Amino acid sequence: MNEATDHFDTPRAWAVAIGASIANGVAFGVLYTFGAFVTTMAEDFNSSLGPTSIVFGLSMFLFFGTGAISGRWADAHGPRPLLIVGGALFCGGLVATSFVTEIWQGYIAYGVGCGVGGGIFCSPLFSTVATFFVKYRALAQGVAATGSGVGTLLLVPLSKSLIEAEGWRNSYRILAIIAAIAFIIGLVLVRRSPSQAPGGPDGHVRRVMRTREFKTISTAFGLMSMALLGAFAFVIKFAEDDGVSPSKAALLMSVVGASSILGRLLLTAVAGKLGSVRLLQIALVAQPIAYFFWVIANGRYYLLVIFAALLGLTYGGFVALAGDVVAFYFGLTGIGAVTGMLFLCSGFGSLVGPPIVGFLADLSTIRILPVGAVFAMALLGAIVLLTIPTKPVEFGITQPPSSSPGPAIKSSDTLSPKETAGLRPTVFDLEPV
Repeated sequence: MNEATDHFDTPRAWAVAIGASIANGVAFGVLYTFGAFVTTMAEDFNSSLGPTSIVFGLSMFLFFGTGAISGRWADAHGPRPLLIVGGALFCGGLVATSFVTEIWQGYIAYGVGCGVGGGIFCSPLFSTVATFFVKYRALAQGVAATGSGVGTLLLVPLSKSLIEAEGWRNSYRILAIIAAIAFIIGLVLVRRSPSQAPGGPDGHVRRVMRTREFKTISTAFGLMSMALLGAFAFVIKFAEDDGVSPSKAALLMSVVGASSILGRLLLTAVAGKLGSVRLLQIALVAQPIAYFFWVIANGRYYLLVIFAALLGLTYGGFVALAGDVVAFYFGLTGIGAVTGMLFLCSGFGSLVGPPIVGFLADLSTIRILPVGAVFAMALLGAIVLLTIPTKPVEFGITQPPSSSPGPAIKSSDTLSPKETAGLRPTVFDLEPV
């Protein structure tokens, strides 16, 4: 093997995937605990659900949106410096949030601290994992994405118990300590990949963003995030309002986390046979079905459990497959920046989704209005993604393959026959930029 390819699919590569899983898992898990905090925070600040939910929406917008900038830095410098800076800001944001006395202060402390802090390293870690794998890229992305499922599974019920025992302020301080430990472990395991490279002066990333494929994926990502984050912010609150006990309501998010682990590993394991693009479409089409059970639940716990299980399974698979789909369509060049731009589109959905659901809940006591809005967002996103072509965008640069469908050729004098098997050419429309 030569220096450019001997890092693919190695034990060290799997260590990077595990490190990314730990760091991102705790970041996602902590942010997804917001549904356990929203009621007590709203009461403490004497605020309604709409304004309080902006704390969550803003933090998730910045969390995803910062990837548009940090992804480019990761391509050039690797993920470790970003994890150091972002991890420190994330933990500091949690501690600062525990001292806020007005809701607007929460917008700054939690939104900027946790949102920007997590966003600095989250997208770069996902894209870095993709550059360490060829044969097992989809599965490795599933491992990296599994962390958020584990984080949700463990941290949401833990947070609910901590809030009842210690109050929401001390709970955030404890979560800051947990996050710091996880980030240190992640820092030990991750490293920069030899395949990681900037998009280059030829405007590669800008040309990617002009393609139909990118526009379709980014729109679908935004709509999915509107629905998903709207649901995550209020599933516990709405269940409690419908008569479900606080402990059982918090358990719903654990069901989401547990089933998302299964979705990530199951769908990525079969991606090589069925293709990541088609599986991504299936995962998004199935999400409105999950939300339908939420619409008709009306406090019936078994229907809420079905909703949570289906949502976790489908959204977990969607997140895990996304990195492989990006590599399939656009290659590895500038993948951090491309992934970051997709995260930014998800960020816009995350910004507006929770407040929409919160303000609709404030305006009406009819539960079907806010929950029905979530269903409509997810359905529209599924319809959009079904229109995407299932062939890679053609560039001119040979890229390592993904597990998605695509013609296989031999190409490169620098690789062995085994290494070049399956490489596809990508020829891009080199329009002026």
